[in-house]
Amino acid sequence: MSNPLEKYYRQPKVYLSLPSKGKYYPNGSIDGEPLNLPVFGMSAMDEIIFKTPDALFTGESVASCIRSCIPGIKDPWSMPQIDLDSALIAIRVATYGQYMDSEYSCKKCKAENTVQLDLSATLDYFSQLKFADTIDMYPLTVIIRPFTYKEQTELSIQQYELRKILLQTVEAEKDKEAKNALLNEFYGKLNKYKAEAFKKQIVEVQADDMRVESKEHINEWINNSDKGFFDKLQKHVEDQNKIWRIQPQKSACTECGEENTVNFNLDNSDFFAIK
Repeated sequence: MSNPLEKYYRQPKVYLSLPSKGKYYPNGSIDGEPLNLPVFGMSAMDEIIFKTPDALFTGESVASCIRSCIPGIKDPWSMPQIDLDSALIAIRVATYGQYMDSEYSCKKCKAENTVQLDLSATLDYFSQLKFADTIDMYPLTVIIRPFTYKEQTELSIQQYELRKILLQTVEAEKDKEAKNALLNEFYGKLNKYKAEAFKKQIVEVQADDMRVESKEHINEWINNSDKGFFDKLQKHVEDQNKIWRIQPQKSACTECGEENTVNFNLDNSDFFAIK
């Protein structure tokens, strides 16, 4: 017997067009049309999970919410990072509506102001972007992919834990030279984490009419190539990261008229706490 309350279940409020167009996903990880995925508003349980500190830290709160609200994305951990903000924005719109207010302090007079972000327009912004996955490094051509949500989360946790250990160690160290040595060690480890993460993004290197896809060969090349190659790769990835995020909003202070630049952050509990 069907549930007589079934007609009162959540219904899709928004239909999401993934900026990636479904590219970069493992086979079978999307159920439905990538350009028209139904998005449901958050349930009471989704909101509870977003208030759980451990789930926020590990990224499970975001993954769980996407599974619940966008069931067409069967494995949120494998989704490319370029789709994450659009997914979160679509869930926010389906739950609370098209607009989101954010407060900021004027950089000049410190007065409190409110700026409104049109989330539907932001979805349109992401939908017209295309991830630049080809890097010309003459005489080589490098093909990359975006981070997955899991890879990005793991890198963030690594960086957080490294900073936490550094802070505790540096505070306990009284000798200035020893502190500087610890800082140098910290930045060395941090750069190593980033380098290993960037390596994962390389899918293929085209050289001498050959396509090299072996991870072992690619990693050997990175480890033994001129620093300029890696610097160019890193800059390309960082430039893409700047494009693939909500662009800062300009807002004039209501008290003194000073123009302020306001940034919006999505991957945290505040994004779903502001109504």
